[in-house]
Amino acid sequence: MDTPDKAALEREFDVLMARIGAVIPPDRKAGVVAGVVDLRKLALLMHAKHPATLEPSNTFTLTPFVRKA
Repeated sequence: MDTPDKAALEREFDVLMARIGAVIPPDRKAGVVAGVVDLRKLALLMHAKHPATLEPSNTFTLTPFVRKA
């Protein structure tokens, strides 16, 4: 995913906020848009391919805690 320019991000943000009826105060909009940029970066990081060596060495199961019907 290419990183859109700031104006494009603000337009997209305005459209999405208008779609859900949210009103963001103008003095806070810059901070919220900056947060959106950071969240997009984190989403790319989370959905990237990672080597198996980064997986936890143990697993968890809830089977001992599940009640029998």
